[in-house]
Amino acid sequence: MIKKPKLETALWIVFITVILLYGAGARLIFGGVQSYAHDARETYGGDHVGALIALVEDESASFEKRNSAIWALGQIGSDRALPTLRKLDTDEVQHPPYDSTAGIMQYGVEKAIKQINGFSTTRWMYRFL
Repeated sequence: MIKKPKLETALWIVFITVILLYGAGARLIFGGVQSYAHDARETYGGDHVGALIALVEDESASFEKRNSAIWALGQIGSDRALPTLRKLDTDEVQHPPYDSTAGIMQYGVEKAIKQINGFSTTRWMYRFL
């Protein structure tokens, strides 16, 4: 006869699963931000936030790269990015599907501003960039 797991054991399994999923997700996000920041630093120099800001402001860069840099700045959460992001925020309403190759995605700009001004459960890891 198979014993049913106790509630305490089930709760520990759920807790450990959540922690593992959080860690895996955080690592994937960090890897993306790290990659975008590294590429921006190779082109623009300086620290990772300054290089990403320079990429966002570079009108000769592709929209896809600029939108990726906007996302990365939102993840990092540095207040230094706010003036640049606010300049890009046109309050235009865009509807899905979003095309990151056709222009600056207002949804991404607004989300990055909210992330910088708000709380993030992954912001702590960007000190390792």
